[in-house]
Amino acid sequence: MDSGQLVIWREDLREAVASAMLDFEDRYRYPPGENAVSGPDTTAAARIAAARPAIPAVLVDLYAAVGAVELPDIGNGFFLHTASHVTDAHEARDLCHVSGRHHADVVVFASDGGGTQYALATPAGSPVYRLPPDLVLAGIYSSDDPHFNVAAPALSNFLDRLLQAVKTFAASSTPPSL
Repeated sequence: MDSGQLVIWREDLREAVASAMLDFEDRYRYPPGENAVSGPDTTAAARIAAARPAIPAVLVDLYAAVGAVELPDIGNGFFLHTASHVTDAHEARDLCHVSGRHHADVVVFASDGGGTQYALATPAGSPVYRLPPDLVLAGIYSSDDPHFNVAAPALSNFLDRLLQAVKTFAASSTPPSL
């Protein structure tokens, strides 16, 4: 996605989240939390850009258009981490490689409220892996769990799936699955 498409995606996601929150309290009998899709943090975006080539260009482009996505009330929650968090975690090598069902160097950029993380392969920036909770030692995630799989062939597909999941949740209250 180019920068214009990412801005459109961000605004479409904001609209879908607003739609999902319209009758949230009526559906669930409690008020929604703070669900937000923020604009870019230019300082953090510059910092993640400086981390190239360790951080894939598609993530740099994403964070030039989008800040954080915090959706605690969409299904069990979904979070697109901030550019600063992604950069800090990658530089600390908190989780930088996956092994088991798949083998790749990765950058973790998102998570859900159930402990699943989403990581983009490096250096090319595809695919996006779904990492269910499992063992991480010395920055290496290791799992043979069948849920450790490719969530999307590329970041753009992952973002499209997220947008569709929020729209589906808004229309039917069906918990999204990424």
